[in-house]
Amino acid sequence: MKKISIDLTLDAFMADPKTEIQEDNEKKISSISSICWNIGNPSIDRAKKQAAWLITQNFDLLLLTECKNSEGCFYIEKYFQSFGYNVVFPKPEGKEYGVMVISKFKPEVSDFSKLMTFLSARVVSVKIPLSDKIIEIIVTYVPSRDASTEKKERKKKFLKNLLSCFENDQTSNNRIFCGDFNILESDHNPHYSFFEEWEYEFYSSLSNFHLKDAYRYHNPAKMEYSWVGRTGDGYRYDHFFASENLIPNIIECKYVHEPREKRLSDHSSLVCKIEF
Repeated sequence: MKKISIDLTLDAFMADPKTEIQEDNEKKISSISSICWNIGNPSIDRAKKQAAWLITQNFDLLLLTECKNSEGCFYIEKYFQSFGYNVVFPKPEGKEYGVMVISKFKPEVSDFSKLMTFLSARVVSVKIPLSDKIIEIIVTYVPSRDASTEKKERKKKFLKNLLSCFENDQTSNNRIFCGDFNILESDHNPHYSFFEEWEYEFYSSLSNFHLKDAYRYHNPAKMEYSWVGRTGDGYRYDHFFASENLIPNIIECKYVHEPREKRLSDHSSLVCKIEF
């Protein structure tokens, strides 16, 4: 692995909210706020801007996708650790991508992600103990693909492996499953003919594991996009699913387009709040 040196000097690093985070861990948790966001493997300059924006939002959980073994992603990891956050970031090998979980609560890596045998850094699963229950957070960054057979088979193999994890680990009924799926719902508007049936089936098959689309629960008919191409075509790639019994506790699930509009990433973020 190449040696990566990063400059961690920012005025914000001088602040010290660790006491606040420690107190949050000790008191009874009545709500959790989270943001799921594709950060696009940022450069150092962009990572500084992303971290500065994220810290002002004061989320309990930062669920970040399209992370890499790079200076920008290392910067974000160290930045939030300096503020007392807990970070789970398995480093992807070579040019591969992964995901990062940043939490005010102390997480424990769960067995779900340990079942991944293909592109395993693209799935992180943690358990967070709350006052009266344990919430399992599963974050993924599904590979994108083009018309090539190789990339198509790569994506298909990853989705198959991911579904097998759900089939082999049904131990939790308090799950959040989110990330950049690079998948659309079957009735996505507009409809893109280059997506194939096996891709749409991944989205619909999640109901077999008692998972529901939290955004769709709150917005049954709304058409909104988390990524917009150069031609202006919109895609709802980023998703937030939750176990059926958690769905009534989700009081808000919405896209926040500010980071995309500010060019902090080419993806909008997905924000969710749960109350107990």
